Amino acid sequence: MGRKASKATGNIYYIARIQAAEKNGIFTSREKAAVQLGIERSRLARIELDKIEPYAEEVLIMSKEYNAPYLCEDFCNNICPIGMERILGEAKKRVKTDSLERLSLRFLSSVQSIDDISRKLVDISKDGQVTEEEYENFHKVLNAMDELSENIKSIKAYIDSNPKLKSRFDPDLHV
Repeated sequence: MGRKASKATGNIYYIARIQAAEKNGIFTSREKAAVQLGIERSRLARIELDKIEPYAEEVLIMSKEYNAPYLCEDFCNNICPIGMERILGEAKKRVKTDSLERLSLRFLSSVQSIDDISRKLVDISKDGQVTEEEYENFHKVLNAMDELSENIKSIKAYIDSNPKLKSRFDPDLHV
């Protein structure tokens, strides 16, 4: 088994490769994984060490080879400018019909469930794996996290759509 890359432990691509290694030994080392993926070893290392962003094609390959479809979703939501614009556009559409009060209430509602979600997540993750019995609760946790994230994006989009507020919160306008 390959050594743990301590600098990469929080990287989503590294985590996916290590999880894939539990089922397929070829992914235990970065060198073997790079050959399997068709990605240069040093490039894979830089991706796993957060030194560079992967290309969409590389994410698609890793997603399939590692059996980790969440890699594509993460890429589209956080790296791909088209995906990020789509998400922001959806949030802006919601903002056009919602008041700040309504957005705030939705946010507060999702925040109130944080303690319960946190407990469930700790219970699920304490043994380092998700068992068959835990999938339903894990799904609920992920849905609650998505809801909270969407509520945060909606409030940010509200600020972005209001010129007076935007000028007060835009980091480029303040020194």
